[in-house]
Amino acid sequence: MKIRTELFHIRTAPLGGCSPLPHFRARKTRIMPTTESFPKELAAAIGNQVKTLPYLMQDRYTHDLEQKALKSFVLENEYLKARFLPEYGGRLHSLFDKENGRELLFANPVIKPGNLANRNAWLSGGIEWNVGNFGHCYTTCDNVYTAILQDGEGNDFLRIYEFERNKSIFWQIDFHLPESSRHLYSHVRLVNPFDRDTTVYWWTNIAVPIDPNTRVLASNKNIISFVDKVCNYESLPYIDAMPGVDATYPKNASRAFDYFIQKNKDGECTWESAAYDDGLVFYERSTAPLYYKKLFCWGEHGAGRHWQEYLSDGKGTGYYAELQAGVAPSQLHDMMFPRNSKMEWTQCFGGVKLDKDRLHDKNYDAAVAYFDEKIDERMSADAINEIHEKFCALADLPVTEESLAHLASGFGAVEILRMEKEADGKAPKNLLFPASQIGKEEKIWCELLENGKLSAPDVKALPVSYMTAKPWVRLLRDSVKDPDNRNWFSLYQFATAAYEYGTVEKLSNVAYEDEAECEAQVKTTREALLASIACAPSMWAYRNLAVLEKDAGNAELAEQYYDKAIAMDGAFDDFGIVSEYLRFLNLEKKYAKIWEIYETLPTHCKKVDRIRITVAGAAVMLDKLDYLDTFFAEKHYAIAEGETSLSNVWFDYCAKKLMKERGIESVSDEEWEALLDEVWEKYPPAYDIDFRMSLDRKNKYRVAN
Repeated sequence: MKIRTELFHIRTAPLGGCSPLPHFRARKTRIMPTTESFPKELAAAIGNQVKTLPYLMQDRYTHDLEQKALKSFVLENEYLKARFLPEYGGRLHSLFDKENGRELLFANPVIKPGNLANRNAWLSGGIEWNVGNFGHCYTTCDNVYTAILQDGEGNDFLRIYEFERNKSIFWQIDFHLPESSRHLYSHVRLVNPFDRDTTVYWWTNIAVPIDPNTRVLASNKNIISFVDKVCNYESLPYIDAMPGVDATYPKNASRAFDYFIQKNKDGECTWESAAYDDGLVFYERSTAPLYYKKLFCWGEHGAGRHWQEYLSDGKGTGYYAELQAGVAPSQLHDMMFPRNSKMEWTQCFGGVKLDKDRLHDKNYDAAVAYFDEKIDERMSADAINEIHEKFCALADLPVTEESLAHLASGFGAVEILRMEKEADGKAPKNLLFPASQIGKEEKIWCELLENGKLSAPDVKALPVSYMTAKPWVRLLRDSVKDPDNRNWFSLYQFATAAYEYGTVEKLSNVAYEDEAECEAQVKTTREALLASIACAPSMWAYRNLAVLEKDAGNAELAEQYYDKAIAMDGAFDDFGIVSEYLRFLNLEKKYAKIWEIYETLPTHCKKVDRIRITVAGAAVMLDKLDYLDTFFAEKHYAIAEGETSLSNVWFDYCAKKLMKERGIESVSDEEWEALLDEVWEKYPPAYDIDFRMSLDRKNKYRVAN
């Protein structure tokens, strides 16, 4: 089997670069309570935290589609055809089953980013490879290194890889589709090359199309689920979040929901499948430690369907569910990754036609037992373990300049330079990170590494990168200790790293508990930012001070610093700071000030969807309903997963219009609530602005006719 490189023509909404602002982690870990039935050993490790830095937010896109020719790599034999997109994290866009004449994945007909990932931009469809930290991974809309290697039996195989900068680990995935194989295989290797522990997170996210009778079966029925913001432990096919209906059928989802399927025992090869009404089954099976499975559904309510259509090609398109596989019991768990070690597993993907009546047996256990028997015939535990051992050996094969087929960032090369200079860890010899990839974003860190200092650019220049890993924080701290090396930029970068830094050597639920350490971190950051401003005032340092004070609960001081930031020359060249400031003012209910600032903005800022959404919230409170008449006629593309700001503004707008119609100038809080109840009943939001993912106000949910 030979791999082909092909241009893949698809309508695409291009990404427009990254925000220059560091997106800081929350100061507290998200920890959910558990029910009495929840196993204590699982409850002991619950807790996660979204972290973006040192990566930058990818929030510069619209939904204006244009025809693009993307690079793709195609693996094909007589049974399967797989297409990978190296410019989008190595995503498997399509897996076509020739034997059954069917696409096994949801192959999205467009590439349309939405605000759902750690860095904002995310795509629906295909298979996404999530490594690093809680949430959709950092490279999901970015380039990854790609190489074409040979297995010694005449078969090419594809390798994607990168250096993950948040957890400081190297990762690779080898994809194999041997001749006469009915399975596509992925072999994952994660490497911790340092003499210090870290933590790791992994989920393979598989989007499968759903029809009215799709059923999800898995190798265990015990699950972790969520209801009323509490972690529950229960058994399929029924769950408390959707009482009275079989939760193995996505069609039964009256709301967005997910659950995490647990393992039976250590060492087993678990599986998950989607069975269709005609008897076709898509399935995946994996070796240890990829034990845990998950089902996610958007829900069959109006907004659930809207989300899927919004991320695809409009009404009537985009319907899917996600089957996922991970190394920890849920996405509220991470796991330890010991020093100087590696983790490996193999996962296979395929399709088969079976007896549809047995797959849809009303007795869930009987349906599972039937497919368990059939998957053992197709890919037994012994067989996949044997294949895994073979792929472990092939994973050692080195990438050469000749085999390298697609390039990515230069940060892996920079990290290897640091590792060699400081004799800190051993980089994997089988992965190639060319020094030629070191560009503008990476060169400043080469200067720090080589000369122990950072040169200061113009204060108006947009920052292009940050470093927040422990060794780089130390290098930054050492550089600003020398008075000759202190300038506004070196102090700004040190302050950013000092504030963001958090240990990755502990599980998330206990990693940020030391209050004294946190207070010292805040003190160090504040001092460094003030020192940066003393060297040369910059909008970037003022903005970071505003964030620091906002996080500390000092809203008045935060506002003062934001005011200083947007007063700087060039503050509106990029929309990032003012957009963030307007959202802060909205939370503080300073609607008049929002409108005042908005009116002073240049046109390119006024057109930014995130800014327009924020200003809409102020406009309704200021009775500027003309703005809203226009606003609701626009298409919006900056809404985050779970965000209900558009529908909330709609209901406020409808309530304000009722007041005008009835000649009411003001109402009490109780009367306002009564008005909202009325409009929730009478005026459901239009399709284009309805992104609600579950039941809302007083457990009501209505959609427009």
